[in-house]
Amino acid sequence: MRLKTWHVLGYLFGLIFALEPSYIHPDEHFQSLEIMMIKVMGIKGTIPWEFELENAARSFIPLYVTYGPLLYLNKYIFHLSSGIALMYMVRLQNYIVFTYLSKLALQFLLDTKLDRKKASFYISTSYIVWVYQTHSFSNSLESVILLLVLSLFRILIKDASGRSFNHYKACVVLGMLVALGIFNRITFIAFILLPCIPTFRLFYSKHFKSLFVSGLSFASSCFLFVYLDKTIYGSDDWCVTPLNNLLYNLQDANLTQHGLHPRYTHLLVNLPQMLGPIVVFFFSKKQKINLALLSCISGLLLLSLFRHQELRFLIPLFPLFCISIDLANLTTFPYPKLIAKTWVAFNIVFGIVMGSFHQRGVITAIQKLTEDQGKVGVHLWWKTYSPPTWLYMNNNLTVSTTNFVDSVERLDNVDYEISVDHVVDLKGCDYELFELGLMRFLNSTSDGIRLIIPKSTDKEVQSFKTKHEDVHFHILWETPFSLDLDHIDFTDLSTLRPGMTIYQIDPLRR
Repeated sequence: MRLKTWHVLGYLFGLIFALEPSYIHPDEHFQSLEIMMIKVMGIKGTIPWEFELENAARSFIPLYVTYGPLLYLNKYIFHLSSGIALMYMVRLQNYIVFTYLSKLALQFLLDTKLDRKKASFYISTSYIVWVYQTHSFSNSLESVILLLVLSLFRILIKDASGRSFNHYKACVVLGMLVALGIFNRITFIAFILLPCIPTFRLFYSKHFKSLFVSGLSFASSCFLFVYLDKTIYGSDDWCVTPLNNLLYNLQDANLTQHGLHPRYTHLLVNLPQMLGPIVVFFFSKKQKINLALLSCISGLLLLSLFRHQELRFLIPLFPLFCISIDLANLTTFPYPKLIAKTWVAFNIVFGIVMGSFHQRGVITAIQKLTEDQGKVGVHLWWKTYSPPTWLYMNNNLTVSTTNFVDSVERLDNVDYEISVDHVVDLKGCDYELFELGLMRFLNSTSDGIRLIIPKSTDKEVQSFKTKHEDVHFHILWETPFSLDLDHIDFTDLSTLRPGMTIYQIDPLRR
């Protein structure tokens, strides 16, 4: 099949994967739609630690800018009661906005039509765009803001020689976008650090009034965002959320809770996983330096200083790497078309795995559990990603989870007397704690409970049945289409089994 055809099909795949119920990482829900649905729709759910008043480590402003219009339209006009439908609308919005703005950015960041076609092909056919960019990560928004900021940098640099081109309007917008980017993620500074140098040297050093306008716009925007965050949080003190976030992430003790990685993880693991076969294009010694590549260099270097390193942190760099591919280098590699075809195959495989099947059962299970839109009983989740409780669209929901005391996981915060509208996230706790929680609920309710677990835990379920013969398990729903890649034990091949199951568990017979 011709590469041009794959280019067009790439856009279709993006739309398809945007409407797939995959679940990449809890942050795609809990750092965005979970808290926004609580604020806008007034539902009950999980308030992430970042949005608790005592932490105030995330700004509300980027969330209201990105998702506010759609959620308020739904609240006052659409009246959709399905959280799943809203999730799909958000993903479609993210994909359409990114596709349009990335196309626009290519007009500014690349000079020739051939270069723009090259970048557009790799962007449109990437699973990073199909999957990560469509999901509601703060990193996805960071990608869009970064492309816009670099485009404005490019405009300023191109007109740097003309003293009459002050670009005051562009400078105002630039200051606002940089502020928005920093309040969205403090890592935004890393991505623009090196590109700022040629922009200042070539443009701002000759246009001090423009520099003042940009600085004033940035400072005013920051002040406004701090004030709005203070109001939304209901705080008596000023909430400088980027500073709070930075101070948190500078502490290794805090990062340990999220997982520590070697400092080479971004470079040697995440980058190849993101770029796949086209990573070979950057082995050339004759790489052209442009704003996009400068952003890639500074972003990689600074993000690698922190020991918590996940692939999604590099999402903003993906379109920039595509922009930085030098066509002159393609001729130095044998079989360039083979690389392109391998690229397509690589992205189809990863697109299916991450964009369709990864933790899919969590979303489809909630879809099943909320079909009747009635009261929820007790839902016990074990060894899955944390269920996005906003998808329940429940105004009376109680959410409980495990806690730690001296590094020991416990269930101190679970109220076993709540038998209606109660979602309990046991996360990946050990079998003994799971058994304890399940038995306490069975002894406290006469209505039974529902247990949602991956099929890879069938051995533990069988152990429970054997030990507690008077407890009745009934499979309410199951699917083979769900991949749990987080609880794999290679010494036990049964943990590789895909799928998700909802059990109806009746109380102990008396």
